[in-house]
Amino acid sequence: MIAVLDFGMGNIHSLLKAISLHTEDFKFTDKIEDIQKADKLILPGDGHFDKAMENLNQAGFVEPIKEHVKKEKPLFGVCIGYQVLFEDSDETSKQGQVIQGLGLVRGKIRKFNGKPTIKVPHMGWNKLYEIKSKSTKLLRGIQNESFMYFIHSYRPTGVDRLDSMATCRYYGESFTAVVEKGCVMGTQFHPEKSDKMGLQILKNFIEL
Repeated sequence: MIAVLDFGMGNIHSLLKAISLHTEDFKFTDKIEDIQKADKLILPGDGHFDKAMENLNQAGFVEPIKEHVKKEKPLFGVCIGYQVLFEDSDETSKQGQVIQGLGLVRGKIRKFNGKPTIKVPHMGWNKLYEIKSKSTKLLRGIQNESFMYFIHSYRPTGVDRLDSMATCRYYGESFTAVVEKGCVMGTQFHPEKSDKMGLQILKNFIEL
């Protein structure tokens, strides 16, 4: 069973619909026991990092998620679910503070550099580069320069190159768009909104 975790972040309808194209064995859930029973876990949603981690902590989900990973069960984070996989973020209403993430992948979430030429958020279709086709399970069948749909103002920095499975370029900056560290995987973009290639990524995860 795939548990799609409900931790109060929005915009999950299209993801659930996309998952249903490939399997009926999934559940959108806010119950710890479903996390514990799940073969695979998906962290979805849009929103802010501080609110996402606040919700995960208040619901008591952090330790069950980490136990899931310790058992080497696949975990897939999408958008804000991708960002919380990292060590920390400075995306918070409390100026100057840093919010701790799950710490499952090395890297820190920081806002795109505030230059006049850089439009924030990074929104719309953009290409994947440097796909490590021999190292990744998540991106099987995905070609370099495949287009994916992004919407975000923050991105991971300081990612271990061994964990970075694909990058994206935005106004001259290259950032990690896909990570895969053992059973922990994630995409900054929305695969459910990324046409056939995005649906293939979801299929790859479901079939692990």
